[in-house]
Amino acid sequence: MTKIFQIVSSINLGGAENLTFNLIDQCSLLHPGKFEFIMVELYATKSFYAYRKKVELRSKGIRVITLGGTSKRTSLPIAPFNLLYHIQKEKPQVIHSHTDLPDFVLSLALKIRSLKRVKIVRTIHNTELWSDHQDVGRVVESSFKEDKIIGVSHAALNAYFKIREAYRLPISSKSMVIYNGCPTPKKESHHFKLDPQRINIAFCGRFVRQKGVDILVDVIQKLDKKIKDRILFHFVGDGPYKELVANLAAQNDNVLMYGAVGNLAGKIYDFDFLIVPSRFEGLGLISIESSLSGVPVIAARAPGLDETLPPDWPLFFDLDNTVELENIFQKIIDAAFDKEHLQKVAHDYVSKKFSMKEMAIGYSSIYLE
Repeated sequence: MTKIFQIVSSINLGGAENLTFNLIDQCSLLHPGKFEFIMVELYATKSFYAYRKKVELRSKGIRVITLGGTSKRTSLPIAPFNLLYHIQKEKPQVIHSHTDLPDFVLSLALKIRSLKRVKIVRTIHNTELWSDHQDVGRVVESSFKEDKIIGVSHAALNAYFKIREAYRLPISSKSMVIYNGCPTPKKESHHFKLDPQRINIAFCGRFVRQKGVDILVDVIQKLDKKIKDRILFHFVGDGPYKELVANLAAQNDNVLMYGAVGNLAGKIYDFDFLIVPSRFEGLGLISIESSLSGVPVIAARAPGLDETLPPDWPLFFDLDNTVELENIFQKIIDAAFDKEHLQKVAHDYVSKKFSMKEMAIGYSSIYLE
């Protein structure tokens, strides 16, 4: 049996975390009894979702190791040492790291002790790497040599190539793209306050700059009254820009705000459209889930995100030209789009491209080779 550490920042809501959970389930189904997965988180998130997810993981026989406490800042300095302790104790054959903070902790562990007998796998989940911490990124990347590098999209893999070139470090010859598999979401009850007299458009994600929530807020504020009267915007999530969204909701009767929602993919089916105005994405899982749920996606032409929809998708808009977005809203109000056609085209596209089985085959072959 192959023992695998799956390292994430924290067991919480997030695209990288969701990929990891799906990966564990699908690889276990594909190869029963061949893998022992252990979730390793750098720090613990104190939330009901995190608690419930850990209970679920343990019910499946998946152990959870927490390297620090509940604070990211105080956990990072001790995490490399605790990681080495658990590696010595558990002796995993594979360590699979997801995103920058796990890469940071693993890189420091590698500088302390060589792990020649352990296969290192890194999944690149984003298209901007170490943009705010270039010097830290250089130190981190210098620890990694000829490891397995998986990009969740071509844009994400290109980001890895670029940063290695910028740091004058060799690019691993063992690099490839494996698209995230995405199951068709199972419908669940929800508490969203939909208005049948208006078009319900949802933003679902973290309230952070990367997700473009500030761009959407600015566009909504400037919309013509005729558009505002016909569209009800739903903001679902949490994050540093929460106050910005809360103020928008307080000042506009066509904006509603909700907190973060667990199992969100199964609850978006009743929206008329989903909007993803991200500046960049590793892939953009919510876009795929929305298409599988039959909800057409209004999306920014952003690296990574643009791989989740057909190249000629009519609901793409440029972030540098928000008039395009306003025009899309107007066309939606005017019923200029054939919604049923959009639903079918998007569903067919993502069903073929983001297969759970193909993802499991790709990663399993890496773990077992």
